Formats: sequence, structure tokens, C-alpha cells
Amino acid sequence: MRLPIRHIANNVLWTTTGACWAIWRVAATNYSHAPSAAKKARLQALESLVKALIGEPMLLSLCPQVDPVAVVRAMVADVDLEASPRYEQLGHTVLDELEQMELTGRTDWLALPLPALSRRDAMKSMLSATRAELDLQLGLLPAAITTAEIEHRTEQARRLCTQWPTGVETRPATEAEILWIYGHSTRRGLIEPLLPDGTEPAVRGRGRTVAALNEMVLAEGGTGAANSAGDRRALASSPFKRRYLQVSSQWGDSHQALLALSEMPQAFALPGAAYLQQLDDLAYPVDWAARLVVTPGAKAEAKTRRRARHLRAQAAEYEGDPAGPPATVAQHVADNDEYRERLTASAREVEVRAMVTLAVWGASADEAQDRAAALASDFGATDYTFSRPVGEQASLWQAMLPGCRTPRVLLGYAQTLLARDFAMAMPWCGSQLGDERGALFGLQLASGGARPVLIDPARGPRENTSASMAFLGEPGAGKSVAMKTAVFNVLATGRRTDLPGSRGRAVIVDRTKEEEWVRFATSCPGTTQVIRVGQSAEVSLDPLRIFVTQGPKTAARFCESFLTLLLGVRPMDLEGVALSEALQAVLERPAPSMRALVQELTARGGDDVAAHTLARKLNAVARKDLARVVFDEALPVVDTRRADSVVFAVNALQLPKPAELASEHRIERLEFEKVMGRALMYLVAAVARETVMADPQEFGVAVFDECWWLTSSDEGLDLLLELIRDGRKHRAAAYLASHDPYDIGPADSEKGAVIRGLIPHRLVFRQTNRDLAQRALAFLGVDATDSHLLDLVTTGLSPIDLPENEKAARAGECLYHDLAGRIGLMRVLIPRDEAIARTIRTTPGDYQATA
Repeated sequence: MRLPIRHIANNVLWTTTGACWAIWRVAATNYSHAPSAAKKARLQALESLVKALIGEPMLLSLCPQVDPVAVVRAMVADVDLEASPRYEQLGHTVLDELEQMELTGRTDWLALPLPALSRRDAMKSMLSATRAELDLQLGLLPAAITTAEIEHRTEQARRLCTQWPTGVETRPATEAEILWIYGHSTRRGLIEPLLPDGTEPAVRGRGRTVAALNEMVLAEGGTGAANSAGDRRALASSPFKRRYLQVSSQWGDSHQALLALSEMPQAFALPGAAYLQQLDDLAYPVDWAARLVVTPGAKAEAKTRRRARHLRAQAAEYEGDPAGPPATVAQHVADNDEYRERLTASAREVEVRAMVTLAVWGASADEAQDRAAALASDFGATDYTFSRPVGEQASLWQAMLPGCRTPRVLLGYAQTLLARDFAMAMPWCGSQLGDERGALFGLQLASGGARPVLIDPARGPRENTSASMAFLGEPGAGKSVAMKTAVFNVLATGRRTDLPGSRGRAVIVDRTKEEEWVRFATSCPGTTQVIRVGQSAEVSLDPLRIFVTQGPKTAARFCESFLTLLLGVRPMDLEGVALSEALQAVLERPAPSMRALVQELTARGGDDVAAHTLARKLNAVARKDLARVVFDEALPVVDTRRADSVVFAVNALQLPKPAELASEHRIERLEFEKVMGRALMYLVAAVARETVMADPQEFGVAVFDECWWLTSSDEGLDLLLELIRDGRKHRAAAYLASHDPYDIGPADSEKGAVIRGLIPHRLVFRQTNRDLAQRALAFLGVDATDSHLLDLVTTGLSPIDLPENEKAARAGECLYHDLAGRIGLMRVLIPRDEAIARTIRTTPGDYQATA
């Protein structure tokens, strides 16, 4: 077969029929899980673009193969592999697994025949194309397109593009990208060429490389070479059983099935009308092309008048019939009147004749046909009908290629719509998640094949934004496993080739009795330091001894906040003033400590009642065995500078319950162990914050699982808010997990709202409680009242009522809000590291199995 492509230069291609086409690459926008405002804005942008297009444009969306090697290269980019041997080994393991998957993406295009400037220009182009064809027939080398013609058509395409609205982002396609479109179409399901990224140099040869595009053979229904004689006879006698196309080239035989949209619902509305966007929800990749014929509304309105006269004349034929005209006639009259009213409502309105073609493929002809049947069945319930016309597979295949004429068979499937009606199909609304490079964090779901989701933990600070993450979900939904996966990625990818001396660091607060985070951190790459806080503490958390190196003001601030929680002191009361004065005096002397503060308050107590009261309180606290971690000067000061991961094991501390913290009356009557535990947890969080922000060469994360204990006090809120706000400057972030977004940022606090708003990475796992699910969706940034999303979060993410094998396969499903603000479905992948696999899960039975 010969394609009618003569020459390619810049983003313009010349055809053998004399027409010139220009091709642009379109930037897709996530739609399916976007906020309502974003969906409306995207619909308006698409409608405006359709109204601005002229002639017979072609909208194209293709699913390129993703090279597993390219994914692994993006994983290890900028990582010092010599200093990260386990991560290098992980890359090899991931590569082996990805090679077994059907990795795909989605890329979108707009192709448009450039209008002739005059009849003379059209005639000149046709004569030039005819002469080139004649030269080929005579065995001569056709004359190349002149430089002046290339510049003229390129400028025409540029001017045309400037007239389009800015809501849909486009850029001129490169020559390599245009050649890829044809190569992909020929080799679907085979080892196809990799999608260029748009930075390639111009193709050598001034467009003459298009000759290779014609090296293919199209076989309607296949050649049957791989079948037995009996099978071939059966196929030959039943053409309805072989409605597919075999595209043969030097790379092998590609089996494809082509479908055309033949029927649509009589009336439709979002979200059901977004059938082009919903193709991404299938389990296999689907390419689609929409050829449009755009007619100005003023010209199309004449046809509606003629149709109105015809319908009324048809109704008049039944005037003598007592039964009157059929109800369908009246319905058609009403529909035509409505259509005519909408068509004339705006001078910019256009009529769109849309001809939509879909392509699926498989490793064999049977697989391709099975996918085509499944696609037609999936849309049958919504009254969208896709047909596979017998004997027209090759014509539909050509209909999906820019530069080819619209085949006659496709004209019979044309759907007449207005601009907004067609835009409601939501073309170019595929979903993308994650970063261009970084660790493999998960696989995107409902995207037609497997799409890896990469996350670079330290990308946020490099681009002047936060890198903090929040994980929400009910117990057992997968948030802790996802949080540990994120921490592993920080530790495994922290040593960078572009930052000598860099490393990833994590400071973790482990409140679990089983010390699950201790077990996990010790299995991660790098060194681990475990600090147990309790009666048997081996290091001191004295805030004056720890923070004095950062200046007296910092030490005084942390000490006052600690004692405020411990003693219930209010800053502006007499006791608060006495405490501030004593702290200042102690910090002006060498070797400040909590013991020295007690002595200073005791000395002042003779003349100051408030100081005397504080001294008595602190002496009473110091006598408790739990207070040894703060008041015992014999203990060495905690040093968190050396280890890559630091884990504070605090399961010996008792904490007040959230219900107790909700009442001032109950707070005043808390047991000493809970009061002391709450104050010590603040100190632990303060040390974690200072540790991850200490060295700008290191990217560090402070990890707070079940973080309500931190945000239940104003002091903890201030600490967390400063970490999230200032973390960008210090290459640090906070990783937070809980069941309720109000645990991350309390609803009744302005600081809480700020904290929730400043976290860019948000992951929502299963939450069967609808109230909590609504809060989680609101935190995610979508419509919390959307019934579809509510059902997804409450019952659709990692369902618990599945067989064990299916439950394991769907573990870790979540909705993910990435750094770019895109929202999509993802399944978190546990790192393919044996040591991590043994320690990352939190199911009770797993502890016994791996102990």
C-alpha cells in the first residue's frame, strides 16, 4: 500500500493529492477526577477551539508504547548508583517486571488541512503533486518542495494557530513526531518506535524519508497464513468472523480491529457524554480519531429551515387522518426547532459533522477482535454504538492517518452536532500522574494498560514549592504501606550525582507497640538510629541542652512550648512571665539545662511567688521516672546528625485521647503520664523538625503517622506549619497520615486550614464512612458531594469483600493529587526489595511471619 504522503517539513506535510496538512501536538488535561470548576473550564476551552477551527480538522489520540528501559532510566536519573547499590539492584528487578507488562501512555494531536490562499494556489499545488507522481511512475526523482514553499506553508500554519483560543495548549509537531504517528499506526501491538519528546533535530533529507512509510501490506481479514487449511476455509466462508486488519511490515504482522461510531443517544449530558475520555477507563489501550467537517452556523441554518419545511409538510399529510401524525414527527419538529434555536443563538456557533474511528489491537487476531467486542459491549449500555463494517477495515485504518482523504464508508457514520455537543465528548482529556523522573511509586489505574507513576521526592523544593505528603484512609486501607514506600524512596534515591555529599534522611515517630517503623527503617538503605523515649531512655531530650547550639531564642522558644504543655502555663500569666525571665537568665550562663532552670526558679522563689510555684511543680515532675529523659544531666544529649533514618520509639508514652483533648475540663484532669507524654511528643516533633532542616545538602522528611497527637495543640500546629512553610528553603518536608483530614489540620483552626492547603501530594485510600470520605474528597480538591467519587472511595478502592488473590492484587488503590494538581487513580507498588517486602506490611499476622 502507498500512503498519500509526499513531503514533511517542520509541522507541515504535503500529500500526493496536492493538499497540505499542519499537525500540532496537544497538551492533555486530567478530567475524570478533576474539580467541577476545572471540568467546566475544560469544556468551555474545547468548545471555543471547535468554533475557531475551519474546514475539515482531525483530532487524534494515540497510545504509545512506553519503553521499560526508559522508565528505569527515569528512575535512576541523577541518582549516584555507586553509593546506592540496593537501588541499582531494584532498578534491574523493576525492569524485569515492567517487561512483562503492556506499558502505554497517551498523546494527543490536532491535524488540519491548510486552506488554499486562492484558486491559482490550489491549482499550482495540484499540478506539483501530479508532476511528482508522474516522475515516480517514470522512475525519476521528483523535485523536492522548495524552501520558499516550506516557509510559506509553515508561516500560514503559525498564523492559523495564533487565531485559536488559549484554553487548549498546543505546539507545532516535529518531523520526528509526525513520522512516529505513521510508524505507530503500522506497528500497533509490535515493537513500535518510541515516542519522540519534541526536542529532536529536524529529519535529514528534506522530507524524503517518507518513502519508508509505504513499506507495508494491508490484508483485510488477515492472510490466514498461520492457520490450517481447514481454518482458512472456515474464515473464508465467514467474513463476519474476521473483521480485523492485518498490517504487515518488516517488523511483523500487526493485528488491529477498527470501529466507527455509528449511533449516539438522542440526548446526553455530562458525565455520560464524555465517551472519548471514558476510553481511558478501559483495561486495554484504544486509539481514536475524529474527523470533523465544521460549517459556520449561518450557512448551516439554511439546512435547518429546509428540514423544518419538510417536517411540517410531512405532518400535513396526516390532516385527514383521525389518528393524526405519528408522535415521532412532532418529536422531530421539536428537536429541529431546538437545534435551530441553539444554532442561531450566537454568531460564532458552528455545525460539526463528526466521524469517529477507534482502533484496538492485540498479540493475535483473536485478541484484537475480543477487545473490539468488549469495547462495543462496554458502551452498549449508554446507547453509544460502535460498528465494524465488513470489508472496510483498511478504509477505517487510513481514516486515522493525517493526510489521507476521508473514506466514503465513514461518511455514512457522520454525527451532526453543535460545537458544545461535540466538546462534551471531552477529547484530549486523558489522565497523567506523577513526575517525569523519580522512584517508581505506583501504577496508574483505568488508563488503558499499565502506566508507571514516578515521584521525585525532592522535586518540590527545586521548583519552589512544598514536597510534603498526606495519606488518608481507614485502618487497613493501605496508607501506612504507601507512607513507608514514600520514605523508602527518600532514603534510596537521596544520594545525587549533582549534589556531592547529599543523602536522603527520614526522622520517624513510631507509636506502635510492635515498633513497626523501627523494623521497617532498619531494613531500609543507609544507617538507622533508634531512640527509645520512656523510663529506660538512654539519651536526653532536654530542650535547653539540645537547642542551645541554635541560639538562646530558639532554645527558649522550644523550652517554653514544652513547659506550657507540661505545666499548663499561659505565656502572659505571672507564672509565664516568671518562667520567661528565668529562662533568659539560665541561657545567659554556660551549660544551660532543665536542672539549671529548676535551680534558678528555686533561687528566685524566695521573693517571687510565681517562681516558687513553678519550682515546686518542676521538682515534682523531675522526681518521676518518666521525666528522667529531660531532667537527668548524666544522659548524653540526643545526636541525630549521623544516621540516615532516625526512629523515635515512643510506645512507652501514654497520650490523651482525642475526646479528652476536645474538652478543657477534661484536659485539666488528665493523668500525669498523659500530660508528660503529650509534652514529650512535642519535644520529639521539634527534634524531628530541626533534624530534617539542618543541612540544605540533604533532603529530609519528618514522618508523623496518626498525626492527631501533634496537631491537637497550638504548639504542635505551629511546629508543623513552620515545617511545611519553611521546608522548601531547607529541602525538607513532612509526611503525615491519619483517618481524617481534620487531624492533619483542625477544622476549627485557621492554621489547620493553611496546613491542609499547603500540602501538594495528597493520597486518599478507602474510607467506608461517608462523612470521612466527604472530608477526604474535599481535602483532595474535588466535589465532595459527587456520588460517583463517594462510591469510589467508600466501596471501589481496594474492596474488602473480594477473594484473597483479588484482594492482594488490588491492595494500595487510592486517589492521588500530584505536585502538578492532577488527580487520578493509582495503585501504590511495594518496592521490589526483599528486606522491605518482609517489613513494610502492618497486618498483625505479618509480624509473626517476619519476626
